[in-house]
Formats: sequence, structure tokens, C-alpha cells
Amino acid sequence: MTDVVAPTNRFSRTFKAFEIVNYRWFFASQFGNFASMNMQMFVRGWLVFEITGSYEKLGWMMAAGGLVGLVAAPLGGVVADRVRQKKHVIQLSGIANMLIALAIAYSIWHETLIFEHLLLASIFQGLVMNAMMPSRQALTKDVVGLDLLTNAIALSTSGMNTARLLLPGLAGGLVAALGGGDGNIDPAKWVYLLMALLYLFSTLAMFMLNVADNPIANEEHKPFTRELREGFRYVWRTPVIFMLLSTNFLMVFFSLTYFMLLPGFVKEVLDAGPDRLGLIISISGVGALLGSLLVASLPNRRRARILLYGTFVMGVSLLGFAISTNYWLSVFLLTLVGLGQAARMSLSNVLVQSYVDDEYRGRVMSIYMLEMAFLSIVIYPVSVAADVFGPQWTVGVSAACLIVLVIALYNIQSYRRLD
Repeated sequence: MTDVVAPTNRFSRTFKAFEIVNYRWFFASQFGNFASMNMQMFVRGWLVFEITGSYEKLGWMMAAGGLVGLVAAPLGGVVADRVRQKKHVIQLSGIANMLIALAIAYSIWHETLIFEHLLLASIFQGLVMNAMMPSRQALTKDVVGLDLLTNAIALSTSGMNTARLLLPGLAGGLVAALGGGDGNIDPAKWVYLLMALLYLFSTLAMFMLNVADNPIANEEHKPFTRELREGFRYVWRTPVIFMLLSTNFLMVFFSLTYFMLLPGFVKEVLDAGPDRLGLIISISGVGALLGSLLVASLPNRRRARILLYGTFVMGVSLLGFAISTNYWLSVFLLTLVGLGQAARMSLSNVLVQSYVDDEYRGRVMSIYMLEMAFLSIVIYPVSVAADVFGPQWTVGVSAACLIVLVIALYNIQSYRRLD
């Protein structure tokens, strides 16, 4: 009898957050946003490399969004702690992203698109995303509570990875089927139009979310700059939060390199076109989806140790990817990278939110996002290195550094024993 019941219990635990109606609408809204973001992972990098043929320009694209994030993320954290309804911040960001996607589609349609247009779009989207993400991250706890936070964040990550599994391949296949490549970028307009519709869906789904008003929204607040300083001071004076944020920064830096270089890597090292670029992003999402569902099934213990295991798998797989010149072997290795990345993404977020005080939650999550903005800037020299030394050496060195970092962290008991 036990053999029959146990799988049902595990299945129920994996999808526990979906029992909450609010979370189902929250997930639907996130999925629309994730779907559009994952299409953009393919199309924007592909457009930049088709127009310029430069790894450095790919680095500029990331750095541009990161620069504005240095300002937007901290302000977004203060807003998340102050605003009456965090969902309104998310809705405004969805409308803004929809308008940006429509503007790029219009430029492609009229054959006026240049690199500077994509750079400007990256700046605006960096501003919107970094201002919105602290509210979305903090809203998760409001929707499901602390006990289901690990499950809810892992399920949200699984939604992102499902979108990653389906949408880049769809976008790449659409562009290739319509004759894209070798300088022809016209089919990309249809991808951007589809992205705009997905952003609209995400905005509308959020109207169905019913959560209580922020209890401190009506309180008299301190000046913005003072609240920002208090948020940074809280991180500095709370050792566990400072350790989690600083180590996550290094993990992301060493693991982000390959994705920034992927459009050029696939074209030059793996000798493949836009359809294969979309496909490799999508298939690598299989591992990420499995990893996020695995995390959703885990109890609330030994989470830091599991994070390190996943990150180690990611580092070793990235090292193999850097060496490989075979397309299908590279697909397999990136699937393992996705598996490890899902564990890192879900559990780093969960650990931070599990140890932070509620009154600082929005600001701490904004610092979490601020790290991503800063990374987008400091990774620019990596793109220059790829132009000088080649993408394989650049990815390989980053992967080796990630492996060394994980081994070092595993030997720090105060980190390894975090639940």
C-alpha cells in the first residue's frame, strides 16, 4: 500500500502552491512575462550579432540594461516596501515592456532598425525590469506565505524554464522558416509582435490577483534616500544575508558568461544557424525544468548544500561545453547546465527570503536585483576577452572559476549548513 500512496504524496507536495487560487493567477501572469523574456533571449542577441557580428556589442547590450539597473533596482525596492499593491507595479511594467516590443517591431517592419535602437530598448527594459522585480519577488511571500515559499519560487522557476523550453525554439524556428539569417532580419518583427501580446496577457492576468494591501503603505515614511541607506546597512549588519548575496553574485558572474556569448558561440564554434540557436536554448530548458520541479519537491532543509551540488554540476558541464565543438554534445551539456542553474536560481532566492526581516524584504530583494544589474556591467570585459581570445577560452576560464568557488564554499560550515 505504501508503494502506491508515496508517489501521490510526492506529487501533491511538488505542486502544493497551485492549491492557492491567487498563486495560480500569479503564476499565469509570470508565465506570460517569462515567455516573452525567453523569446527575447533568442531574438535580441541574434539581431545584434546579425547586424554587427561583434561579441563586444553583445556585451554592450547587457551592460546598457545593467547601468540603469544600478539606479532602478534600489528605488524599486523602496517602492515595493511602500506601495499599497505590489501588483500595480508589475502591471505598469508589463505595459511598458509591451510598448518597447511594439517599437522594435515597427522599426524592423520599416527597415530602419539599427544597433542603437536595440541598445536603447535594452536601457528602457533594464529600467522597467529592475524597478519591477523587487515587487514581484516580495509579492510571492504575500501570495503563499513563508511555509510554501520554497515550493512557490521553485514552481515559478519551473514556469520560467517551461517557457525557456518552448519559446526560444519556436522563435528561432519562426525566423528560420521565414528566411531569416545572413543579414535578413525582417522575420524578427513577428517575434516582437508575439512578445507584445504575451506582455499584455501578463498584465491582464494580474487583475485577477487578490491580496491584502501592504499594512505599512499608509504609514508616514522616511525620505527615499534614508530608506535606501537603511536597506544597505541592514544587509551589511546581517551576516547571513551579506554572505548569501555576495556568494550569489560570484556564482552568477562565473555562470552568466556562456549565455551572453551564445549567439556568436553557436554561429562560429558550432557552425549553426538561428533555428539551432533557438533549439539549443530551448532544449537546455529541459534540465532547468527538471531541476526546478525537483527543488519544488524538497523539504525546507539542507537547501544551501543542494544549491552547491547544483552549482557544481553547472560548473563542470560549462567546462565541457567550452571544449565541445559538436552541436548535439553541446546541447546535452547545456541541459545539465540548466539543471544546476535551476537549483541555484530557486534556492538562492529562497534562502535570502527565508532569513530576511519582512520590513526590509523589498529593499533586500532590490539589492539581490542590483547584483544582476552590476553583473551586466562588469561582464562587459568578458565580451571583449571573447573577441580577443575566442569564446571557448572565455567560457572555459569562467567555468573553472565557478568550480573553485563551489569547492571553497562547501568548506565553509556556516554556509553549507544553512537550511
